[in-house]
Amino acid sequence: MPRLLYLTQSGPTLPSVRFRVLPMVAKAAEAGISADWRKIPGGVLARLPFYLRLPRSEVIVLQKKLVESWELLCIRSRCEHLAFDFDDALWTSHPNTPPSPAREAREKKAWRRLKLVCGRVDLVIAGNAYLAEHVREFSRQLTVLPTPLDTGTYVPGSPRTVDGPLTVGWMGTSCNLFFLPEVLAGLSPLAERIKLRLVSDEIYAGPAPLPVDSVLWSPETEVAELQGFDIGLMPLTDDAYTRGKCGFKLLQYMATGAVPVASDVGFNREIVRHGENGLLVREPGDWARHVVALAEDPAMRARLSAAARKTVVDRFSLDKTAKKLWTALGLDV
Repeated sequence: MPRLLYLTQSGPTLPSVRFRVLPMVAKAAEAGISADWRKIPGGVLARLPFYLRLPRSEVIVLQKKLVESWELLCIRSRCEHLAFDFDDALWTSHPNTPPSPAREAREKKAWRRLKLVCGRVDLVIAGNAYLAEHVREFSRQLTVLPTPLDTGTYVPGSPRTVDGPLTVGWMGTSCNLFFLPEVLAGLSPLAERIKLRLVSDEIYAGPAPLPVDSVLWSPETEVAELQGFDIGLMPLTDDAYTRGKCGFKLLQYMATGAVPVASDVGFNREIVRHGENGLLVREPGDWARHVVALAEDPAMRARLSAAARKTVVDRFSLDKTAKKLWTALGLDV
């Protein structure tokens, strides 16, 4: 039987599956731990036979899916130990969702489900301390495990720009294009000094007061796109949803040598040490000020880039995180 089995709410393209599940399954195999993963069916009628066919496992990790009580009983019957892993504020909504009775009802339901799941599993794995604090009082056992990155794959590319326009980049899912208009407005005075590149699963169609090179993301070109950024942007509003984010976009930028310029919000400030491995934005004018400072000081840019890469290798590498996970799950090898 598998020693470790992940159950996910989505397929392999979802970031939480791509970076919190699939790499761990691969690392488990390298460590001699038999491991696999399954996607939970969307239809309720398909779930009971799915659960009944699950292989018995030493540990099952339910990744991010807020299931009902009967589903927990089914899953529990197929394993010795059950864990729940999450890396988003599942009880709230994306800030681009307007307030409404329907949103309020969804959030109340999600909060009830989150309390149910965290209270019934043996271990809760939270992506950051903010998420952990929200579920601490009703969790039996709790650990914080940031999303890791394979620093052997996400590496710097060719030497960075010294002369000429800097490439200022943003990469993310299309729902987060919502955060860009204010940033683009702030960078508009720099239209002659920078090249702005946006990489997402949708072409950017919002306000653009300066030229924008918007391209579609693909897994085959992801690393090369990141390696082309001199500066990586991570704008966020400040709310419950964004405080729950785990800063993965920053880790991708930093591992590939781009200097992060990020909103001073939530986990961003735990990754970026202002002036040491990146720059934090505390007011709208900082976007342009920080980009100008980096453009005018190649030595500072190189120093921050090297420190950014070192931060990810030292604190968020896949190898180190996998070892912490095996310990937390009782799968020491």
